[in-house]
Amino acid sequence: MVGILSAVSRRRQLRLLLLVTLLWAGLAGWRVAAGSADVPVLVVDEDGDPVVGAEVFADGDSLGVTDETGAVLLEWRPPGTRLSLEVPGYLPRTMPIRVRPEGPVRFRVQARMLRGEVRDPEGRPVGAVRITSGGVSTTTDDDGRFVLRRAEPGPVDVWRPAWENTAVEWDGGPGFQQIRLVPLVVKAVHIGGDMLADPARRAQYLRMAETTELNALMIDLKDDDGLVWYDSQVATAVELGTVAREPYRLDQVVREADAAGLYVVGRIVTFQDPIAARRAPEMAVWDTARGAPYRKGGQWFLDPTDPAAQDYALQIAREACTRGVDEIQFDYVRYPDGFGPSTVFDQGSDPQTRVRTIVGFLQRARDQLHPLGCAVAADVFGFTTTARDDGGIGQLWPEVAKVVDVISPMLYPSHYGRGWFGFDNPNDYPGEVVYQALVDGVERLGSGTVVRPWLQDFGYDPSQVREQIDSAEEFGFGWMLWNALSKVTVEALRPAGSE
Repeated sequence: MVGILSAVSRRRQLRLLLLVTLLWAGLAGWRVAAGSADVPVLVVDEDGDPVVGAEVFADGDSLGVTDETGAVLLEWRPPGTRLSLEVPGYLPRTMPIRVRPEGPVRFRVQARMLRGEVRDPEGRPVGAVRITSGGVSTTTDDDGRFVLRRAEPGPVDVWRPAWENTAVEWDGGPGFQQIRLVPLVVKAVHIGGDMLADPARRAQYLRMAETTELNALMIDLKDDDGLVWYDSQVATAVELGTVAREPYRLDQVVREADAAGLYVVGRIVTFQDPIAARRAPEMAVWDTARGAPYRKGGQWFLDPTDPAAQDYALQIAREACTRGVDEIQFDYVRYPDGFGPSTVFDQGSDPQTRVRTIVGFLQRARDQLHPLGCAVAADVFGFTTTARDDGGIGQLWPEVAKVVDVISPMLYPSHYGRGWFGFDNPNDYPGEVVYQALVDGVERLGSGTVVRPWLQDFGYDPSQVREQIDSAEEFGFGWMLWNALSKVTVEALRPAGSE
């Protein structure tokens, strides 16, 4: 009996030894098949594209970081090993290896998606807003909507020039984020280049901003006479000799403004240019009847359809942005008014061409200046807030508003003729004219563009200037006071710190 049991036990021992041998041989074969202990792990996203920079773990042990092909090598491990990874912008995931891999292990992960929309305080969508989370960014579309792939939980920066910088917290979960963006309320007066070039006069405006409600400097970079008033190095300005003989130092003006906490708006008179039109007639609007550049009174116009004329303004704008100006305001960004059949433009002057040209120029400006951190503003005639056409100059209110950060209608009551808004003499009703013009403009504003009107600071007493300011502020808008000689009705301004 004992002999029989011993024989059975030996057979069991032999079977167990054979099973262990076969198992070891199989595992060893896997190791050989895997390339002497290495199995490639390929990390891919939901579209099958490689994920670079993902740290992959096997049972908690780091295998390294994926290369440009999304690969990392896995040293041989027995079935049951669990892979996991850490990579910003992707949802966490683990994956067990249950059987011997026949080839590379594909580890598919899904990017975190932040979805939402940005609207202004009135509920209008705000386009061209930059949304940033971690190291990735996107921009909102014309409807204010965005989808940001590979977003990270935590603070999300929301930014558009001429709007308040905003940050929101995101927990990383699903859902549609509703973000409210508030425009900057800028209050400024026009400061001519000659005033800025005089240190004593410049100091007066800084003191004015310190003691009143003003919170910005609105400075001439290039004025109505074609003079570039700051120390520009733009090649075209140097070649044409348009830089003023005693220019102000832009870097210094910006430093003084920053020290006082003031926003800086730089005005560029764009296509009305008496100097460049005569010194570079190839850029000018041409009058075949005169055989010379187009002229109307004291105004000479560069051709808005001419690429060189556009580039001249954009070169000045880029230089000013790189030197610290917060916003570029394009004035005279239009065709000349009242031009006749003898007036020739390189690319035509029919209504569609006019609007397309002005809008296209401003879009070019936004594309070039936004990466530099600058807002883009456009001055438009006051009648555009009400008119349904471009007035013959290419300024169509809804279309211009779509492509700029700030639109500034020049709402000077003295410039409105008899019958406007029901008044025999609109100049006698400064507050009412500004209010009604803004009502019309806001009703036709299809996007969350900042409206900041120019108001009349000439020919009026302090109460009349204040009436205009109050009308603009009823809409929550900022404003700028215009006086060609930079004379300010200080009595119309509230003291600093007052409500």
